[in-house]
Amino acid sequence: MNQKTILIKKGTLVDHQTVMEDAAVLVRGETIAAVGNLEDAEADQTVDAEGLLVLPGAIDPHVHFNETNKGQNGVHDYLTGGRAAAFGGTTTIVDFADQIHGKPLLAVLDVKKGQARGQAVIDWNVHPIINQVTPEVLEEIPEVVAAGLPTIKCFMTFRSLTGESAVNMYSGRPGRIISDEDYIELTSRLKKAGGMLMVHAEDSTIIDKIAMEKLAAGQTRAIDHARCRPAAAEASAVRRIVGVARETGCPVYIVHLSSIDGLHEVTAAQAGGLPVWAETCPHFLIFTDDKLKRDDGYKWLGSPPLRDEETQAALWEGLSDGRISVAATDDCAFSLASKVAGAENFELCPEGMPGIEPRLTILYSEGVAKGRITLPKLVDLTSTAPARLFGMAPKKGSMAPGADADIVLFDPAARWTMSQETLHMASDYTSYEGVEVIGKVAKVFSRGELIVDGEDFLATPGRGRFVPCKLA
Repeated sequence: MNQKTILIKKGTLVDHQTVMEDAAVLVRGETIAAVGNLEDAEADQTVDAEGLLVLPGAIDPHVHFNETNKGQNGVHDYLTGGRAAAFGGTTTIVDFADQIHGKPLLAVLDVKKGQARGQAVIDWNVHPIINQVTPEVLEEIPEVVAAGLPTIKCFMTFRSLTGESAVNMYSGRPGRIISDEDYIELTSRLKKAGGMLMVHAEDSTIIDKIAMEKLAAGQTRAIDHARCRPAAAEASAVRRIVGVARETGCPVYIVHLSSIDGLHEVTAAQAGGLPVWAETCPHFLIFTDDKLKRDDGYKWLGSPPLRDEETQAALWEGLSDGRISVAATDDCAFSLASKVAGAENFELCPEGMPGIEPRLTILYSEGVAKGRITLPKLVDLTSTAPARLFGMAPKKGSMAPGADADIVLFDPAARWTMSQETLHMASDYTSYEGVEVIGKVAKVFSRGELIVDGEDFLATPGRGRFVPCKLA
């Protein structure tokens, strides 16, 4: 059967190492057939990319679809969240799924396949979340990794499954935290099976003490939530989990790194040759805790919290020099009414913010355009490194021949203002309201199929595929 061919020409091709002017990409069916000058190439369809950057489709390894937090249901699912991701240049996501007590750990994949069926518009995988380490769970680790889910997440904070920290710490309900002894057992099995541990690194002992004091004093607004979660709590947790990595040799990935102190611990671990990686998120790079002091500070409430400008500068430096490997979004979108429910009490406010769409533009506008990172670094942070670390390469994360034809055409000259009207996320507010940026996604191809063309969304719900992962 003849496969459709597409020639994307005259663009500036960017990979994680180089920038190639006036180059072309030939797509055959779902894969990339050739890259380079390609003057003599012919195709069924030609796309003129003059004046545009041609980038590999972005991979977001940290999103929360179909999320429930503090009794509130999120608004991003595999259709609405995937649509917003695509408009932002993301062609593959990795979701999270909580361990289902009483069922095999691999049951989380069945849950996510059910949610994605008839809905997913881009490709996906899932990280299982373990909150109870039992002998049965430990025995299941090799099977889970072999099924294409090699990255498992655990928490060092949140004593209840619904996300509250202090209120329910003595309720007797099972919580998210597992013990350091359990981490040793889990990472030993995970290392042997070829997996990697992802960690929400905040020390609950530090946090809960402050939180109980804040609650007793009636200090329960968004800024008080942030003050319960100091940089020292992140640094302490990173230090502890690095000790586990040192003991077992299991690769460890720190999610949403937010502080200078935490970055120092990651830097020390890497300098010691340990397999420790970290990500940070766009909201830490452009917002400070001044947002949390506002009456509507709940719009920016999340864990870990926003910090200060000095921290932002350090995180940008970490991204530039490679100590921070990935820029992910931690997208966790709720309705405004859900967030308002916790306006006066942070224990009732669902954590997180809608952020799956702005990532590529924020990193270009605040990073590349301001000289903080290079174009190849942008590609590495959003595509190549996630593909490598999470076992999607070589099919994802590059434009090498044989890779999936996940391609983004990006206009580096477009100036616009982010708002509820100009973004495509499903929440009825945006934390990015009024942010002026340069750079905008123009077209998106997913496995050779044009799914975003300007403001037109062309993907058919259900076309997105599960992508089994295998770590190198």
